[in-house]
Amino acid sequence: MTGTIRTRSQPSVVASHEESDPKPHHCSGHVRGILATLLGALSLAIAALLVKVCAKSLSTLDILCGRAILQTCFVGVVFLTRCESPWGPRNLRGWLSLRGFLGCCAVVFYFMGIIALPLSDSISIYSVKPIFAALLGACVLGEPLTCIHAIATGLSLCGCILVAKEEHGASKSKHAADLYLDPVIAVVLLLLAALMAAGTTITTRKVMAGTALKAEVPVWYFCFMDLLLLGIATPFVYGTSFGKRSGDISWQHLVALAGVAICSVLGQQLFTLGLRHIPSALSTLLLQMETVDAFILQIVFVGKVGPMSLVGASLICIGTASLALFELRETRRDAESDSSPLSGDSCGASGSIDSRDLESHPVGHAVEEEAEHLN
Repeated sequence: MTGTIRTRSQPSVVASHEESDPKPHHCSGHVRGILATLLGALSLAIAALLVKVCAKSLSTLDILCGRAILQTCFVGVVFLTRCESPWGPRNLRGWLSLRGFLGCCAVVFYFMGIIALPLSDSISIYSVKPIFAALLGACVLGEPLTCIHAIATGLSLCGCILVAKEEHGASKSKHAADLYLDPVIAVVLLLLAALMAAGTTITTRKVMAGTALKAEVPVWYFCFMDLLLLGIATPFVYGTSFGKRSGDISWQHLVALAGVAICSVLGQQLFTLGLRHIPSALSTLLLQMETVDAFILQIVFVGKVGPMSLVGASLICIGTASLALFELRETRRDAESDSSPLSGDSCGASGSIDSRDLESHPVGHAVEEEAEHLN
């Protein structure tokens, strides 16, 4: 008795193997994370430019408190319309609180620095945060630390020295009346802001990676902690130079303040979304596009930048770019090592099952049994 051997199960095995390949989804998430981070960098650069506009009339305390109130209201309305709790799961609330504290301290020090120094110089100094992120990643997360990190750190610090030196010399003449902080103190504050921003990146990555947590939850903690700390500090700094206004308030300054709050929230949201898909080191490096955006915005709307500032910013960019190439090379190497076991699978490059492996496959046994029954 003869019959036809049916092999209906073969295509299903191939299809299930193709559907289980996670590479297209992983690549799509990686691209989304990169685009979100780049757009977040642009939004934060616009917020920094608007801070300079607000500083022409409003005090530092006005800008910080106004931004904190507005952005807390914006994010709170989002949760109210969804009828959801903004506090997140209990097991992550400690990390979320730390993220909010570090984030708001970083923004406060950052805004103080960009008011005291030119926008491009401030963001250039602040751009050393990838170096701090690498060091904190090695200490907290156990990530590798190599000589390339030391070289990038040296180049970035040399760039900061050049930027601070030029601004310090300029402040002795024409800029002295415009600065309420010594340039050296402003540089120190910006470096502290970069350190805390690096800590914010690591804690955000910890709560976002591998979880279904919505990006609005870390942003809410940032807004809430910002408003809380400013409410505590306001009585102590109200009568100081931080609360002194430099001119009359007009509607243009109020619109700029609202723009600062909107761009800050949008930048935080996009930055947090990006950290769901890409590692913290890569995210921090992509945020360095904020420096390029700030230079372009300052040249277009404010004026020229000094030559030493350009040299210092170039050294910072070289340091961060060298670290970026190293991180991207490691990421590519890890991706190749993860995909290499697929080449040893029973499926060939074309997705078909080799006839020599059919006997060892469960489908092969089913085919043999059916053939014996028909014969």
